[in-house]
Amino acid sequence: MTFGTGAALLVRLGIVDSITREGVRHIATSERYEEHWPFGPDKAHPYGEAAGALLMATGPFLDFFRDVYRQTGDEDAEPQRAES
Repeated sequence: MTFGTGAALLVRLGIVDSITREGVRHIATSERYEEHWPFGPDKAHPYGEAAGALLMATGPFLDFFRDVYRQTGDEDAEPQRAES
């Protein structure tokens, strides 16, 4: 998935109320989530690329937003993986 299709999926699944591709990209590059973002060089999941767009695996993307991401209003909460 791309940042745009990922944003649309997050809203459709009700994981977040609202987010844009720019919002997902901001989260992906923010210092707050740097340790937890699962994609990129030296990360568990490399980005793919097609037609100039970065691609991400759906499962790890959704896991991050379900388990780690804190929506606006949860800004004082520290990001961390939920215990299973």
